[in-house]
Amino acid sequence: MCTLSGIRIFVSVANWLKAIFLLYTFAMGCFFASSATLQQAFGTAFLSHGLSLIFLALLGFGLLYPLKFGVERHNRFVLAFVFCMETVIFAEMINYGLILQSYTYPAFSKSLQLDCLRNTPAVYSAEQCNTFYDHDRTAGFRLVWQYFFSKSNNKLMLQELAVIQGGLCCGFFQPFNCRENTAKFPSDRNTEGIDSQFLSQRVTCSTYDNYYPEQYNCADVYDFTTNPPTIGGCRYDLGVSFCLDTDITTSSMGCASYMEDYVVGLIAPHAPLFLGLSVFSFLYMLVCCCMWWKRKETDVFPDFLQ
Repeated sequence: MCTLSGIRIFVSVANWLKAIFLLYTFAMGCFFASSATLQQAFGTAFLSHGLSLIFLALLGFGLLYPLKFGVERHNRFVLAFVFCMETVIFAEMINYGLILQSYTYPAFSKSLQLDCLRNTPAVYSAEQCNTFYDHDRTAGFRLVWQYFFSKSNNKLMLQELAVIQGGLCCGFFQPFNCRENTAKFPSDRNTEGIDSQFLSQRVTCSTYDNYYPEQYNCADVYDFTTNPPTIGGCRYDLGVSFCLDTDITTSSMGCASYMEDYVVGLIAPHAPLFLGLSVFSFLYMLVCCCMWWKRKETDVFPDFLQ
């Protein structure tokens, strides 16, 4: 392996493998930079994350030939340059792998989330639940839900919400237990494409207790004795599909926790892959070091002195 011929064969094969992984890095950078969902949930920092990954991918592509050249010609200047650049890529790949991994950790336990999203929480106190409701991470996921709901005239968006609900929950927060939240959404979140009526504050309730505002697909009656019956609003928080007709029970549940699972699922598989991709840069750094210290093939005594 550490012979000159072995190193050259290794670099020739590894370059092809690395090119494939660099294409993957470039594609993921484009996805992160353009994903409205991730920028709504976690902030516009994902734009810079994506652009950085695109830059690292292009830099990696630019080093494939110099490394091959440096190994074949045993050019120490080129090898030193590649070593420095691969060190940067190595460090940044680990950095972004850890950053992506940090987004996948929930701020609240799943048991708390699922209990607090019930119509009537059974385990956790109102104070504990309110901390979850008011958290900026929860607000980000609500923006994603509002974005999908705003685009629900698009069948794909409507289907996404229906899949997230999956017959297990309906709407974002607790069914028929609206709690007003006048706080603004975090300033670093992307709100493009979301109906302005949803952006004045985090949660708006109907004028009737427990009801959410009336929706285009939901108008639940508050009082049948009036003529016409008085519409209270909607019992569900931006719900869609058949679940809107489901009777409310104490165990009826909102979907905020499932929305978190959906968004986290967009990045969770990629964090360990970026950490793994850093191995290529580390191996290339070793190749550069090995070639640097090796004696050149031409660096030998003349035949008449041997």
